[in-house]
Amino acid sequence: MESLLARLGLGSLSSQPDVRKLPGRNTNWIGTTDMGRGVFVKRLAGPSEMTAARIRQCLAFDRMLRNGGPSGLLSPHCLGADAEAHLLVYEAVPGAKTAAELVREDELGDDLMYSVGRTVGLLHNLPSGELPQGAETTPLLPSAELLDGIPISLFEASSAAELQVWSVMQNDLPLAGALRRLLEEEQRAGLVAAHCDLRLDQFLVADGRVHLTDLEEFQAGDPARDIGGVIGDLLHRALLAAVAQEDPYADEPVSHAQMVARLTDGIRTVRPRIEIFWQGYLSERPGAGDVAGRVVAFAGWHLLDRLLAGARNAPRLAAIPRAVAGIGRKALLTPEAFISTLGLTEATR
Repeated sequence: MESLLARLGLGSLSSQPDVRKLPGRNTNWIGTTDMGRGVFVKRLAGPSEMTAARIRQCLAFDRMLRNGGPSGLLSPHCLGADAEAHLLVYEAVPGAKTAAELVREDELGDDLMYSVGRTVGLLHNLPSGELPQGAETTPLLPSAELLDGIPISLFEASSAAELQVWSVMQNDLPLAGALRRLLEEEQRAGLVAAHCDLRLDQFLVADGRVHLTDLEEFQAGDPARDIGGVIGDLLHRALLAAVAQEDPYADEPVSHAQMVARLTDGIRTVRPRIEIFWQGYLSERPGAGDVAGRVVAFAGWHLLDRLLAGARNAPRLAAIPRAVAGIGRKALLTPEAFISTLGLTEATR
């Protein structure tokens, strides 16, 4: 890291008082160098060939954005990279919080939520013809192959709860069929410049402005995957909050009817926020409403993906995550039934 910063003429982070190591699947640092430059440094995890491809995709996005990208699409400037060391260096965004943090703190207001939607729309308006349609990195999940069976390497690396999730998905034939249909529809979709790993964590908010980050999977892709990722994240957080009042030490566990009522209330609570995000998106892509069914399906997949992620460190599946994932299953099986429920109709703002 220090060698790359020096080559870029940015100074050193070593022993600087404000340097922080940030959580995440990659190793991240943020701080001010001894030359007064605020930087964010990311070391990508994974095999060298894969991390080199992800660095190329980050640099492709940065070039497109700096060379004629829309003024409303904001993203921290990439100051340099070292593929051999798996490193990327970005300008830091002072005082920024992620949209996920703001949702947890109930500070992501209507205007910011609308701006998040606009940001995704602006991204999708970039010229996708300049991007490869079969990028060097592609989203792993959902996977038709893994619905048939998981390889021994994944089996050995999975927890008991993860294996239980895979068993549920593989043996639920209607669910497996819905996932395969979604993947087939994605292959036929009109391609846009897509993030392909989009959640609330990938948006930084500072001074009332939204910045898009983490473009390692940037490629030509289905817009519904990006939109569904954000909506699925909003939905997942709202559903968990709706059932968080459950007392694990109560004399009687919550009934099925009570659980359904709480989950329904969670959907009702988050609907206005989803609707505003969608309206922000349509403000930049007014003809994109026909993707709503696939958006719902990808949002449903996100709930199942969160079940899988939560099972990684769990000895067994708990009732509440399974109930939340059940909403995702319904969304995948009957996406058209959820379009109006989630507010994915024409923009009204």
